[in-house]
Parts: sequence; structure tokens; C-alpha cells
Amino acid sequence: MKKLYYSVLVLLMSNAILQAQTTVNGTVKDSSGKPIAFAVLTVNNDKEKTISIEKIADENGNFQIFIPESGQFVLNVTADKFATYSKAFSFTETTQNVSIELYKEKTIDINEVVIKKSKPIIQRKIDRVVLNVSEHPSTAGKSSLDLFKMASGVFVSSGKVSINGVWGTRVMVDGKMLNLSGDDLKNYLQNLRSNEIASIEIIAHPSAEFDAEGSGGIINIVLKKNTKQGLNGYIGADNSLGLGKFPSYNPYASLNFKKGKLGLAASYSYNNSKNFEELTQQRDFPENGKYNQSVNDVQKNKSNRVKIGATYDISSKQFLGISYTGQFSKFKSASESYSQIIYPDVSKNIKSIGSFPTDSDTQYHNTGLNYSIKTDTLGSKFTFIADYTYNKRKGNSYSGSKNYDIYNNIVSDTLFRFHYPSEAKILTAEGKYSWNFKSGKNLAFGAKATSTQIDNTNSYEAFDSVWSSTPELDFNFDYREKVYAGFVNFSGNWGKTEYQLGTRGEQTVVDASLYGSQQGEISQNYFSFFPSLFLKRNLNEEGSNYLGFSYNRRIKRPSYFDLNPYKYYIDNYSVTTGNPYLKPQYTNSFEISGLWSGKYYTALGYSYTEDVISQIIQNNGEELLTIIKANAGNSGVYTATLSAPLKIAKWWTTSNNLLLTYTISKSPYFKIEKPSFVLQTEQEIDLGKEYSMSLNAFYTPQMVSGNILTKSIASVDVGFQKKFLKNQFTAKVSFSDIFYTSPYKATSYFNNTEIKISHKEQSRMVSFSLIYTFKTGEDFKAKKIESSSTEEKSRL
Repeated sequence: MKKLYYSVLVLLMSNAILQAQTTVNGTVKDSSGKPIAFAVLTVNNDKEKTISIEKIADENGNFQIFIPESGQFVLNVTADKFATYSKAFSFTETTQNVSIELYKEKTIDINEVVIKKSKPIIQRKIDRVVLNVSEHPSTAGKSSLDLFKMASGVFVSSGKVSINGVWGTRVMVDGKMLNLSGDDLKNYLQNLRSNEIASIEIIAHPSAEFDAEGSGGIINIVLKKNTKQGLNGYIGADNSLGLGKFPSYNPYASLNFKKGKLGLAASYSYNNSKNFEELTQQRDFPENGKYNQSVNDVQKNKSNRVKIGATYDISSKQFLGISYTGQFSKFKSASESYSQIIYPDVSKNIKSIGSFPTDSDTQYHNTGLNYSIKTDTLGSKFTFIADYTYNKRKGNSYSGSKNYDIYNNIVSDTLFRFHYPSEAKILTAEGKYSWNFKSGKNLAFGAKATSTQIDNTNSYEAFDSVWSSTPELDFNFDYREKVYAGFVNFSGNWGKTEYQLGTRGEQTVVDASLYGSQQGEISQNYFSFFPSLFLKRNLNEEGSNYLGFSYNRRIKRPSYFDLNPYKYYIDNYSVTTGNPYLKPQYTNSFEISGLWSGKYYTALGYSYTEDVISQIIQNNGEELLTIIKANAGNSGVYTATLSAPLKIAKWWTTSNNLLLTYTISKSPYFKIEKPSFVLQTEQEIDLGKEYSMSLNAFYTPQMVSGNILTKSIASVDVGFQKKFLKNQFTAKVSFSDIFYTSPYKATSYFNNTEIKISHKEQSRMVSFSLIYTFKTGEDFKAKKIESSSTEEKSRL
């Protein structure tokens, strides 16, 4: 096998080297002779259009392009704020030098109105959909979790995210996976606000270069990059009011400095929010009883988030970066429950009133090191990334309730509390090399190692005049995991077909132990391959019509929190618990897609998931209802997608997306087979004089998640924006869920038992956002500090 691999590699290299070629050197400058950094150059052969090469000039405007054969070519050059350059050349010599001069793009100023080009709200690329949110008025005051709901095919429910009907989506920030899950991940995303975000990337089918973790694909949050020499930054605040309920506020600031080879950056944000949640359920009870319950929960969250980074350009080819991110959160939930059990014999009726508050104090620290070096003039690069993550949580839950008979007499009462502190340490290290060939092909390969250590201590106390420990109920859960991974990815063009194929291998070793009232040893040792393939075939010379195909295999490991077999009560008859015996789930995904006239997108897809990890509501005919994560059988999702951006008028553009789904979710305990659709629309309206308006709306008649089937869910958001002081000061106001249609009803199916659920939360809000940016000095290109923590943060 090794001989075959090296033989293929040698043939590829030989083919690239032996071809006749021309080396084109040059510099991109403006009309005054000043270099233009990072201009994009595209070379196409003039007649056949079979050769297409793209390069980006460096920070000094210099570029070098290798053309595999001599002949007539057209060179196109684009750069921000400059008119497009296009010129035909005859490249016949071994080495040729060219000089490119760009001119400032003209604007038309009529009655103080400047007509200019801006990024569309939605961009579709070969492997992802990009939602540009930085200039979108309706994003004011929104968290990153709220922004996910605006993206095509993305659905968010109780902090969980799915793409195209497939659950298990991972979240990255600037290519760095978050090692958080559950309430910790939800709090982090709620504290990461829209003012810091440039775009949201939806990667439904990641390539082998990405970590295999995340069966539902990946969402990458791209933060705004500062590109100014000297000192620059911004300061602002978001204020929101849940209509009829609670306010929240979020001040923030950022400061960046660059001089010579050294770059420094720091940002801080504070989030103080208050929310509510109303949940009702109805189900059958033993002895022909009917159980009705309502829970009113008020949640408070206070978070401080700080990010510090430093970069140093060792040379024009070497870069070193270090970063620190810290988040410190305090969360409180004041849950009040009212339950009734109604029997045919009314004398047996019971009423239960209880208080079930929880609180947690979380400290999240991440320190990262990033080093890269370019090894040749083609841009080949070696990168080494290391991260250390430390997450400490102090969690407590309290259970106090009283049961009354039909005569309103107290028949029983209970009061106890549960402590579940947790400490996690995660170390990751990754090295990878991206090898560019003169023919335009690329070979990328690398390896990664991850070591995870998590200690959970669980203890109970009961109240009988005084608080006293109950050691017979206490237990510890210690979790150790190591993952070793390697990948290879090859990409290039074959005629008019663009291809990318690769595979990833991951070895997982798990050693976990339960001590105390719960005893057990959990060991897992498994190896898996994760292949991926992407094909794109242009159907015309311009590339505005193409067909695409993608396939990949993914894994979703259980979150560390879900593995901890804690147990706390929602009310007297409902308990939530962890499951240390969860297994990973695997997903295979296929998609055939097409782009027509450069804007209309269609796709047919299928995803099949084995051993689906879902939140299951089970009672098995007993009084106590248990909410637990379990491997709930298999799930298949068929999808059809149609996207149509339209320009209705010069001042009005719209993007529309229709996702049709057919989901089959089945296990030994239930089977759900349902069609559905998600309709989304984005409307952008330029009102003139730096005023703009946006509208975002979606609707789905039903949604399948594990053994839960929802009824219709919808939302309409509207936002307005105004810029002042030469665009340095921006004011936004937005209205979320105007018609309050995001509350939903659902049914849970388990062992022929149906549980009726109704859910409401604070989704109808009005938000105000003010931000002021300042700068001194000239433009520079900020370095992005990457991270090797590409799959662990979303599992804490």
C-alpha cells in the first residue's frame, strides 16, 4: 500500500514538473505607484478556457504565477475599492515580467447620495454557505445563537443546532472549535454578540481536513478583522427588551495596535441578560391517571468575556501568534412547578407545588500557540497549532416540593440539594502541511493528538431540620479520553472539473470510572476512517452554471456533560440525568447540487445516521418521567433545496431558500416518518441617506428531533440601521419574532406513550445597538490566530 501511495505521488509531482511552463512575475500598484496588497489575480487561456489559475498578491503587491503551457491568456485583477483590470497577454517565454496598474473605482455622487457596492447577505461557495451579517440591520442586539436561525437550512431548538435536518452540528470561531456543550456552550454563544461577527459560514459537508467530529456539519463564526495600521478599535452597547418581560444589556469594546512586525489585540464584552421559559406537558399516569404540569422558569445570566492576542512576523515567511480567551459566567434558574394528577376516583387526586432552582459558576480558559512558515514561492506552508483548555464549573440544584390531597392538606414534602462540580483539562496539538504544485494542484496532510481529563464530583444533601450529607447517594465520575488523528487531502482541476478528495483516520481511546453509589468501568477503543469527496463541473465558460457532488462521513461523540450520570429534578415527577454508556453516532451524507445563471441553486441530498444521540423522554408506564440522552436507533433524512436571490429594484434585493425534508427516525421504542419543509426569506432595502432596512423570516410546519415531533414554528424579524459621522457611528434597532410565532407545541413518542408538550420563551424582543469605531494609521492585514482545539470545546 505504501509503495502504491508513493508511486502515485511521484507521478503527480513528475507530471507537474515536466510540463512546459511560464513563470509570470509582477507587482500590482495603484496610479501613484503604491503597491496594492492582497489583490486577486485570475489567469484563463484565451480560447479554450480549460486553464484557470487564481493567485493572491502578497502584502507588497508582488505575485508569481506558474502557467503550465505557453499561449494566449487573459489576466484579470480585482482589489477592494479599485476597478477590475483585464488584459490579454501572450506568454511564450520561460520567465516574463508584467506590471499591473489599478485605478480607483468611481462613485456617482448625486444630491449627496453615494451609490456603492456591498456584499450580498448570502453567498454560496463550493463547500459552504456564507451569511454576511455585519451590515445587516436586523442583527442588532442578537447573539451568535440567534444569528444561526437566519442561515439557510439551519434550525435551533433549546441550544441544539441542525443543518438540513441533521442534528449534531459543531460550532467554530475563526476556525477554532469550541470545547463547550450544553448550558456552557449556550451561554458562550449568547455572550458572543453580532457586533463582533463579520459572517456565519454553514459547512454542511466538511472535508477530511476538518475534524471528523460533528455529524450535523460545522458552523464557523468569522469575527471581524481589523485591518488598520497603528491604533484602532470600537466601543458600543446593545440593549434589548423582551416585550412584556425582561431587559438585557451588553456593552463591549475592542482595541488593536500594530507597528512593524508586532501586532496586539484585545477585546472585552459583558452580558447581563434575563429570560423566561414556560413549559407544559400532559401524559398518562398509572392507574388511569392524567398528569398535567406547568413550569415557569426565569433565567439570569451574567458573563464576562475577554480575548487577548499577539502576533509577530519573524520574517516575511514566518509567523508566530499567541492568544488567550476567557469567559466567566454566572447562571441562575428559578424554576417553579405546578402539577396535578387527576384520577377517575377524585379522592385520589394530588396537587404538587415545587421550587427547583439551579445555579452554576463557570470559568473557561483557553490559551493557544500558532506558528506557520512558507516553504516555497508557491505558497506551500507548514503550520503548527497547540491549545490548552481549562474549564471549571460549580453547579448546584435544589429540589423543594409539597404534595396536597383533594382537601388541600399536605400529604408529603421533600427538600434536598445536589452539587455537581466539574473540572476539565484538554490539551491538543496539530501539525499540517499544505503543498502547492506549479500545476495548481494541492496536497495537504497532517496529524493531531488530543488528551482530555475530566473529573466530576457528585454529592447530595437532604434537609430535615438541618442540611445533612447523604454519602450513600454520592458518586464520582472520572473521564479520560485520547484521540489520535491523521489526514490527507488532494485537490486540483481536471479539465473543467474541480475536485477535492481525502480521508481522515481517528483512533479513540476512552477510560472512564464510576465510584461511590454508582459503580462501573467504561472503556472504548475504536478506529474509524472518514473519507470525503467534492466534485464541481463547470457547464459554461463563465462558470455561472455548474454541477457539484459531495460525500463525507462524520462522527458525533457524546458531550462530556451528557456522559456524567448526574440526576436532578425538574419537578416531583420529572428528572433529568446523564448516561455514561453513550456510544458515538456516525453519519454518511451525499449531495448533488447545481448553480444556474450564477445565482439559482438546487440540490438533492441524503444523510443516514446510525446510533443517533438524542434527548429521549421516557416513563415506561411509571410515575417518574426521565429525560436522558440515549442512542435512539437510526435516522435518515432526504432533502431538496432551492435558493433564489432576486433583485426586485435598485434599492431592494431578496434571498429566498426552500428546504424540503423527509425524515425517518426509528428505534425499538418509536418510529417517526414525516415530510416537512423550511421556508426562509431575507429582504434588504436601501432607504437612502445611509438608512437601510432588513427583514428575515422563516416557517416550518413541523420538525423531527429524535422521538419528538414539533408542530409549526415561525418567526419574522425586522431591523433598521443608520450611519453617521462618515460611517464611524452606527445606530441599529431591530424587532425579533414580531408576531410571537416561535413558541411551539410538540409530541414525544416512546413505547406507545405520547407526551404532549408546549414551549414558550422570550423571543419577541426589541433591541437597540450603538457602536463607534475609531482608527489612526494606515491599513494592514491582521493575522488570524488559529487553534488546534477543533473538536473538543463543544463537548465540555
